[in-house]
Amino acid sequence: MPSFLTDKCAEVRRWLAIGSDVYPDDVVTSWIRMAEEQLSTDLRVKHMIQIDTATIVVDRVPLPLDWQEIRLVRLLPGGDILRYQTPDAFYNPEFPNVPGPHPSGYPTSVSYPTRYKRYTILGNYLVVGDIDTVAGTQVEMTYYQNIPPLSDLQNNWINYYHPTIYMLAILQVASMYAIEDERGPMWTQQVNNIMTAMNARHQIDKASGSALVPVRKKTFG
Repeated sequence: MPSFLTDKCAEVRRWLAIGSDVYPDDVVTSWIRMAEEQLSTDLRVKHMIQIDTATIVVDRVPLPLDWQEIRLVRLLPGGDILRYQTPDAFYNPEFPNVPGPHPSGYPTSVSYPTRYKRYTILGNYLVVGDIDTVAGTQVEMTYYQNIPPLSDLQNNWINYYHPTIYMLAILQVASMYAIEDERGPMWTQQVNNIMTAMNARHQIDKASGSALVPVRKKTFG
């Protein structure tokens, strides 16, 4: 029977040369969760990419609960790309026309043929605009997700593919938990260095069109 989380707790204690009587699994697990949160916020790498679909209801869809950042939004079934706008630009009735004289005084019924399909984000909702939707119209969102929490029964990709930065991030959190270890500043620096290198590599991959890892597709909301 797998025990990924239990094994990781034991590994962390070995790095710190302490026993479970001093820092039991529940304490070490809290370090792991905080490290996962930090890495989810700061990392942008190919293994974080996820694809979800949702049905548009009243020009909006709920964002996935594990989303960090949107990469691409498409309209289904046609596959048209939606472009991001800030909320201010999205709700500007003159978009994309610049202010100026207009024979009918910018009535709300005017249709601008130069408008493109677009979206904005408000809280945990993705709002779409300039789309003629019918029942069942969906959007497909490609996004960066949170790192899935490590559990005994389920490994996660960062523990499998990038165990070095995972361990160092956990140790960095541990160093803030009354752990007196002279290696603390080194752990912090190494986390920053590796994270910067991983993010830079992903930017190169995006620009060069290298293949991303396979992603699962799910529905939500």
